[in-house]
Amino acid sequence: MSELIEKALQFAAVKHEGHHRKGTLIPYITHPVCVAFLLKEAKASEEVIAAGLLHDTIEDTSATEAEVGEQFGDEVLRLVQAASEPDKTLPWEERKRHTVEDLKNRSADELALITADKLHNVRSIELDAQVIGGDAWLRFNRGKRDQSWYYMSIVNRLKNHKKDVPLVKDLSKTVYGLFTGKKKLKKKDIALLIGYAGDPSEEKRQELEEAGLLRFADEVAESAAIYSGPNEIILLRELFGGRQCRTRS
Repeated sequence: MSELIEKALQFAAVKHEGHHRKGTLIPYITHPVCVAFLLKEAKASEEVIAAGLLHDTIEDTSATEAEVGEQFGDEVLRLVQAASEPDKTLPWEERKRHTVEDLKNRSADELALITADKLHNVRSIELDAQVIGGDAWLRFNRGKRDQSWYYMSIVNRLKNHKKDVPLVKDLSKTVYGLFTGKKKLKKKDIALLIGYAGDPSEEKRQELEEAGLLRFADEVAESAAIYSGPNEIILLRELFGGRQCRTRS
């Protein structure tokens, strides 16, 4: 372990002391440690790994940007800032939309850090859901429907970075698995979802149920009214990168 990473670990442990993961007694420090481990496995630089340990300190603890910059340098500070929400007082929807939109402005190192953070969050939700079922979603400010929109929008934004940010592939599989029940959606699955949005017939619902996608389709329909107006086709195309999938008549 390098001196920089060890120093970041000690700093994060002190700043997160007494904090726990949402709705649990699990010490919060386990999250940044796991994020750092994912980054190490992905062969990230020591600055990125250190930022993984520190990524929530400015947003969720008493640590300041000046403090992080002074102790760890401008590069680590820049990475931590990239993984932090600029204004926690804004409504949840506005903050998350900003996070999704801002991904296009981020460097490969910044995206690696953000992806590792989201990947560990989704894996934690997945484990909780296996133990306590649907109650896992009660621990968050928004439930499964809204979290589905958020994480799938992130996956869509990152889809062109699978080569320069290897963790994107793992995030994509985990997000699709958690929210749709499938590790990867085929073109026919996407076509079925978009077809149902345009023609929500009982026949289409039956096809979705057989494909294991009915619950997800219903969640998208609910989310559409919140995030993309009344048209869920717009939301589906937003989530899946604007693919123009043809459906059989």
